[in-house]
Formats: sequence, C-alpha cells, structure tokens
Amino acid sequence: MEIDDCNRGGSREMEQDMTAQYFLPLSTYPDSSSGLIISNAVAFAGHYGASLHACALRVGIPHIPNAWSSLLLDTPKMIEHAETLSRERAETLIAAATNLAANAKVELSCRTVKTTVPLLHETSATEARFFDLAILECVADVPDTRIVAEAVIFGSGRPAVIIPNKTLAGPIDHLVIAWDGSRTAARAVSDANPFIRKAKRVTVLSLTGEKPLPETSGAHLVEILVSSGVNASATAARVTSPSIGQSIQQTALELSADMLVMGGFGHSRLRDFVLGGATDGVLEKPLLPVLMSH
Repeated sequence: MEIDDCNRGGSREMEQDMTAQYFLPLSTYPDSSSGLIISNAVAFAGHYGASLHACALRVGIPHIPNAWSSLLLDTPKMIEHAETLSRERAETLIAAATNLAANAKVELSCRTVKTTVPLLHETSATEARFFDLAILECVADVPDTRIVAEAVIFGSGRPAVIIPNKTLAGPIDHLVIAWDGSRTAARAVSDANPFIRKAKRVTVLSLTGEKPLPETSGAHLVEILVSSGVNASATAARVTSPSIGQSIQQTALELSADMLVMGGFGHSRLRDFVLGGATDGVLEKPLLPVLMSH
C-alpha cells in the first residue's frame, strides 16, 4: 500500500482544548465521491471547530500475466485507463477539499492511499480507526457508497455521520436520539456526546410497535441528560412504515431534527453484513444527517 501525504493548515488558530479529528474517505473507483460530500464535510467540521482529514483512495490493479492477458481484449490498456482515471479523480477531489477548506478556514490534512480493488472498503475502515468519527455519504444509485459506509460503521470501531446527498443547512441545533435501551443505542449516545452538549435541545425518541420497550427507559435517559445540563425531553411514536429505518427518520424530521443519533445493528460473517432493520433502512436512504455507532 502506497501513501502520499500533504498537509495544509487553515488560518484558524489552534485552540487549547483538544480539537476533534474528522475523517473523510474519498472514493475514486469505480465511482467517484461527490463534490457535495466534500462541501458538507467541510461545513460540518467548521460548525464544530474540528480538523478534517481527507483520504483519497487510489486503485492499483494487479497486472495479468501475459498468458492470460493475451486471451482478453486490450487488458493492459484497460488497467492503465482505470488507474489513470483513479489517480486523476484523487487529484481533483483533494484539490476541491483543499479549496473549500481554505475558504471556510477549516484545518485540513489530505493524503492519497493506493490500494487494490478488493481492499478498498477495508482500507476505508482501517484509515477511519485513527479519528474521532467518519463523515460518509450514501447515495441510492451508487452502491459502492453504501458498501464503504457498512465497512466503516462495522469495521472501524468509530462512529460515523452519514449525510444525505443534499446540502447541509447548518449546525445541529435539535438532536433526536433513537432510544431502545440497547447496547448499541447506549454506545451511540456516548459517541454523540460532543453534539449533545452543543445542541440547543435534545429529544429522546422511542418507537413503539416494532419491539417491546421498557416503559420508563426513555424517560430515565432524559433524567440523566437533564442532570448533565442538557435541554432534553422524551417522546414516543408508533412505527408508521414497513421500514423501521424510514419510520425513525420520518419521525425525526417531523420533530424538526437536524440530526438523528442511533445505534448500528449488524454482524459480519465471512465479510457479509447482516443488518438490523433500522440500520438497513437508514443506509438504503438517509433523509437527514445520522450519527450511527456500532
């Protein structure tokens, strides 16, 4: 694996407090990450005074031995074209991130990592382990974005913020926590603590009709949050869609949420993810920024 580094500091002065470190993986093959995710990541990092680390993943394709390549049409040229396209996309994405971060006065470091096609998604997860959270996109008609998201959420050990493919309006003032009392939900609340502390209000949402929930679980979490100085309240709603993930998101939007916090449920067997219904619904179609933690 080859790594190229470049560091570009913004003009923002370093604070004495610890600065959050956000990770942004940028795909170059077979599809390229969108410019919108870069813009949103820069805006998101700027809202929270975080440093942003952009990592463009370049593809290297092993050359096929002559005995095999002679049976295929222009295999060396196809490999050269794919690698050139990947390299050019990496340069374009890094340049876009550099310009946007400079204009927004967000501290940015960037690097390019060269890896192989089978390891692209695993590399994203490995790189994400060094940072406080990852910023990801999930686009319905670009399957690779979901594969990267799954790999990072379940393989990095870090929380991820999934941002829908639309412009991020502004800071997270109203945060909704999808709470079912589970381990993953508790982990998500802990990982979302920096956003919870800065939110103007927090709503603990319990959805009924999907599985049995302790009656006082949401209220108890609110008590703890309030005792910590958080403006928190509890609410309950019934599942209204066949997709629990879509129901949670729709309810959060009806509550005028800027971000949804939830646990990511799933496990890996022979590298195939088996996802819980809520996780699957969010990754299928994110409707608002979602902090997901496993």
